[in-house]
Amino acid sequence: MVGSGKANRARASITAGCDAGADIYDRYADGLYRQALLTLGDTGLAEQVVCDVIVDECTQAPSSAGAVGDASYRLPVAAYRRCQELARGPSWHDLPPGRVSGGVAGCIDPCGVLSREERGVLGLVLFGGLGYVQASNEVAISQLDVAALLRAVLHRLAHSALT
Repeated sequence: MVGSGKANRARASITAGCDAGADIYDRYADGLYRQALLTLGDTGLAEQVVCDVIVDECTQAPSSAGAVGDASYRLPVAAYRRCQELARGPSWHDLPPGRVSGGVAGCIDPCGVLSREERGVLGLVLFGGLGYVQASNEVAISQLDVAALLRAVLHRLAHSALT
C-alpha cells in the first residue's frame, strides 16, 4: 500500500539497517500503513509512520526487541504512538481540513466525527490485530467504549456494503 516510488526507497532504507528488515516490511507494512492512514488520514504521514516504526524495530538491540512473535503486538502499538506524535506536530496542523476520506477510512468515518484517538483505536483493532481489550488498555479508553465504537463502525460498514 505504501506509494510505489516511496515504497522502494522505504524498503531500501529499512533493509539496509536490518537483516530481517525485508521480512518485517513484507509482513507488517501493509497493515501498519492502513492503520496509520485511518488514524491520520494522510498518505505521506502514513508512509512516514511505516518507515519510522519498522526502522525503529530493526535498530533495536535484539534483547530489547524481544521475540519476532512479539512484533505483531509491538509494531501496531508503536505505529499508534507514532501517529499520535505526528498529529501533535506542526506538519499535522499544516494539512488542510477534512483529511479522512475515501476507501475504508471514508466508510468508517464519512463525516469526520471520530476523534484521532477513536480512529487510532479502530486502527489498532481493524488493521493492527489487537483485541478490543488490548486496544483499550493501550489508548486508555474504557473497554465498554471501545466495544461500542467497534460495534457502531462494524454496523456502519455492514450497512454501507448492503447499499
